Formats: sequence, C-alpha cells, structure tokens
Amino acid sequence: MKRALIAATLTVAVCVFGFLGYETVRFVTCSPDPSSAAAAKPLVEVQVDPSWIKAGNPRFTQAEISRSPDGRTSHGIWACEGPTTFVWQFAVDEVVYVLEGEVKVDYQGTSFVLQPGDTAAFHGGTSATWTIDQRLKKAYTLHNPGPLGRLWRSIFPVA
Repeated sequence: MKRALIAATLTVAVCVFGFLGYETVRFVTCSPDPSSAAAAKPLVEVQVDPSWIKAGNPRFTQAEISRSPDGRTSHGIWACEGPTTFVWQFAVDEVVYVLEGEVKVDYQGTSFVLQPGDTAAFHGGTSATWTIDQRLKKAYTLHNPGPLGRLWRSIFPVA
C-alpha cells in the first residue's frame, strides 16, 4: 500500500512538472522579442455587427498590443466616436480601464458610469448596453477562460 501511494505521488509530480515545463518552454519560445525601439500601433477601424447599434453612427477603432503565446489572453486599446448607444456582446471575459471620455453602462441589471481612471470587468457570454455621448478610449484585456472556466461559472455563478 505504501509503495502504491509513493508511485502515485511520483506519477502526479512527474505529470505536473512535465506540463509546467512544456508550458514554460512554449511561453519562452513564443514570446515576442524585447523591444529595442518604439513600435507604432495605430488604431484601425473595425466593424461590429450592425444589429448591435441601437442609436447613432459610431466609429470603432482598436489596436491589439499583445497576445499570450496560447492565444487565450490579449491586450489592446479600443476607441469609439459617438454619440451612440449599442449592445456589446462579450464573447470572452474583458476587463477595461477608461483612458478618455465617459460611458454609461447597463450590465446585468445595474447601471454605472465609467470615467477616466475607472475599471470594470465583464464575463464572456454576457452583454451590456453602452451609451457614449462623445468619445470613449479604453485599454482592454480579453481572456478566454476555456471550457473548464465556463463550466465552473455555470455551476457556481457569481451573485
């Protein structure tokens, strides 16, 4: 019995360290080279599903700044010229940090205003109504929690 327990412990340890080693090698080999000079990342116009737009004729722009080696996390800058109201569908988790402007957000039964310096988090699979009077510019982080993360949330929803 003692030998079986030791063998099982060693097997689990080898699997965990093997996985961590693989992830480390993949991260190191797929990471971008360190910067040696400034890199221009201009905001480029992006289109959204026209059915999302409830009022106005918004102009959306964005620039992806970085992406994780596994592709599950990305960071960037996003801007919208208003006035407009639209329903944003979150395909993955998103955390925003407002750089310029102001937005009124209706999300999961609550309303709040985001201004420069404010941050907010939104879960994948949800939607929010955004109302922008003039302009909004935000930094964002997108993260795909994967199937296990989505399963966990469906079993243990956040109140």
